[in-house]
Amino acid sequence: MYGDTQGHHSSGRRDDLRLSLNQLLFGLSQFGSNAIVAWRPSGKGLELILLPKTRLFELKDPIKRVFEGPRHLSDEEFKQVTQFIGAQPTEIRLDFSIGGGATGLSHEDVESVMSRYSIGFAPFRMVFLIDMVGFSKHTPEEQASHLSTLKFSLSLAEATLHRAGLPMEMGRSTTGDGYYVWNLEMGLNQDVSLFVLMTLFSLYYKSLQREMSEKMPLPELRMALSGGSHYVFYEPSPKYVARHEYIVGDATINAARLIGKARTNQILVGDCLNMSEGLEAWTPQRYVLAANKVLDGFRSLKVFGNEVGESRFYLTGPRDEARFRNQKIKIVDKHGFEHICYNAKVNTHMKDGSAVFAGLQHSDLSGASKL
Repeated sequence: MYGDTQGHHSSGRRDDLRLSLNQLLFGLSQFGSNAIVAWRPSGKGLELILLPKTRLFELKDPIKRVFEGPRHLSDEEFKQVTQFIGAQPTEIRLDFSIGGGATGLSHEDVESVMSRYSIGFAPFRMVFLIDMVGFSKHTPEEQASHLSTLKFSLSLAEATLHRAGLPMEMGRSTTGDGYYVWNLEMGLNQDVSLFVLMTLFSLYYKSLQREMSEKMPLPELRMALSGGSHYVFYEPSPKYVARHEYIVGDATINAARLIGKARTNQILVGDCLNMSEGLEAWTPQRYVLAANKVLDGFRSLKVFGNEVGESRFYLTGPRDEARFRNQKIKIVDKHGFEHICYNAKVNTHMKDGSAVFAGLQHSDLSGASKL
């Protein structure tokens, strides 16, 4: 039986060329202190716009392509960015071709390497934060076990979304006693998928918590979900290892401020608005409605031997006449800043008559500043 040796050699050469380019860029980045703002092919290799990160963040009212979109710019965009920044491009000469041919790298190959040394900006993205209550009171062995179970529950939820064909590539970064979680894919449907991920994660974790209550009890959680803008960056390495995304900005700050005031077992959702999808704003209520429509497709989902009858994510509030009204809550963080949010619950009813609940009921919120 004959294999595709030509394809294998071609793939191997591309890997070698990506590694070679990565090592070159790592040197130019000065251990990550310089960022690649833009690149384009040149006659003999590549032209780059390099800028120290400290200068990059000092730019006043930067034009969109300084931070947003791919780092591969058209000639006109490259000229505009060069003029705006006031920096001379750096040319690097390569002994292989860019943009075509089996012996070189495609534009996509180069972009995948360049993005590791860039700083991106996202106008809006949803992020949720998980915090294990009383985590520091446990032994190191228990802490390791608890984090492993939390990560396992997240991975189960992500795999469930993948099987359903939903857009989800989970990004996460540890806080020590929990995780920030976001969708590496950007867009409205991707943010809706994050609400679904949070719902299924709650279901899996609570189910495991029930199963492990005698062997090694799992800690209670508190969670916060919010949205906003943020920057995206990566950790540079001379080795061409898997790329790990980090995010920081309003999205993560908002979630952190909410979690600081969340009670044990509580889920808080920030009163954020996504204006990036057109003229009509996406509110938390719209996200919840869209997520619940998606969750309808998970009826009969098997969870550790039992089947889901119905799973719902909802914002709580008092009953006004014949219906419930979503209640806004005001919290004041440790810095004295006010934040508006909603209390949320995840209710899952199983086909055997049992139920799995996450979050606090509205009646549990005594002392909260309600609007």
